[in-house]
Amino acid sequence: MRTPMVAILAAVLILSIVACQGEAGTAGQQGPAGPQGPAGAAGPVGPVGPAGESGPAGPPGPAGEAMAIDDAMIAAFTEQIAMQSAEARLASDQPSEVTDPVPPKWESDEYTRFLVKSAIRRYDSEGLDATVAHYNTEESMDGQWYVFILDQDDVMLAHAANPALVSRPASAAVGPSNYPAGEALVSVADEDGAWFSYSFPNPSSGIVETKHSWVVEYDGLTFGSGWYERGTQKSDAAEYTRRFVARAIDLYDAVGRDRTVEYYNSTESIDGQWYVFIVGAEDGVTISHSNPIFIGRDPSLRVDATGYFYGDDLLSATEAGRWVDYVLTNPETGTDRQKHTWAVLHDGLIFGSGWYE
Repeated sequence: MRTPMVAILAAVLILSIVACQGEAGTAGQQGPAGPQGPAGAAGPVGPVGPAGESGPAGPPGPAGEAMAIDDAMIAAFTEQIAMQSAEARLASDQPSEVTDPVPPKWESDEYTRFLVKSAIRRYDSEGLDATVAHYNTEESMDGQWYVFILDQDDVMLAHAANPALVSRPASAAVGPSNYPAGEALVSVADEDGAWFSYSFPNPSSGIVETKHSWVVEYDGLTFGSGWYERGTQKSDAAEYTRRFVARAIDLYDAVGRDRTVEYYNSTESIDGQWYVFIVGAEDGVTISHSNPIFIGRDPSLRVDATGYFYGDDLLSATEAGRWVDYVLTNPETGTDRQKHTWAVLHDGLIFGSGWYE
C-alpha cells in the first residue's frame, strides 16, 4: 500500500510546481512582450494558456530551467518517501516492549504481580548484579511492598526489608514460631507464579501480619513480593484455630510430608495454646505432635480426662472439617480444660488443632 502513496505524493508535487511555473511565465511576459502592444493587453489571460504562447521572447527559457530543477526535486522527494516507507516497514517487523499500566495499590494482588513482573524485566534488561543491587536498597521499597530474590540454590540475594537475610538460605526466612515460610515460597514458585500466605513482619507497620506473597521462578531464580493484612486475631479463638490448621495444610502441600511432620514435631511450632497434630486417617495413629508421648501411641487410648473416648469423632473428620470437643490438659496453664479441636481430612491424613476454654 506504500508504493501508490509515493506516486500520489509525487503527482501532487508535480501539479503544484506546474501551477507555479504558469505564474512565473506571466511575470516574464511583462518585459519583452511590452512593445508588441496587443500582446501586453493579452497578458492577464496568460495564466489560462494563450498568453503563454504569445510570449516567445523568453518565457520558455526560464521555464525549461525551472522544469529541470523540479525534476531533480521530484526525484529526490520520491526517493526520500521510498526510504522512509522501507524504514517504517522494517520497524514494524521488530518486536517492541510493551509497558503494562500500573495497577492501583488497592488492587493488592494485581499490584503485587506487577512489581514481580517489573523485577523480572529489570533482570532481563540490566542483568543480575544491577537488579540485585537495586532491590537491596531502601529506595526500591514501596511501603509494605518490596521485592525479594533467591538464587538457584535457594540463597537470598535481595531483601531490602531485612538485609540480615541476604546471603542466607531460604530456611532462615521464618515467621512466628519458626514457621518455614522461606522454604515454602521456593517450593511453590514456578514459571506461572503462585500465591502463598503466612505470617511475617510488615515493614510498613512494624508488626507481624498475614502476608500474601506472589512468587515466580524465572531463569533459575525466584522473584517474589507480597502484601499484608491484619488477619485473624487470637481473640477470635475459633477462627484462629481454623486458620492455624489451614496453615499446616498449606505447608504440607508446599514442602511435603516429611518436612511438615518434622516442623510440627518440634516445640518451636507451638503458638501459646495452639499446636498442630497429624493423624493417619486409616489407622488413627498420630504421626506428628509437639509432645512425643503421643506419636505412634495406640489410638484406643484417645480418652479425655473424663473418660470420654473421642477417637471416633476425630477420625470422622471430612475435608470440610469438623469440631471435636473433649477435656484435655492446656499446655499453657497445665490444667484440664474443655478443648475445641478443629479437624480436617487432607490427603489421607487428619490435621487438627484446638483452643481451650
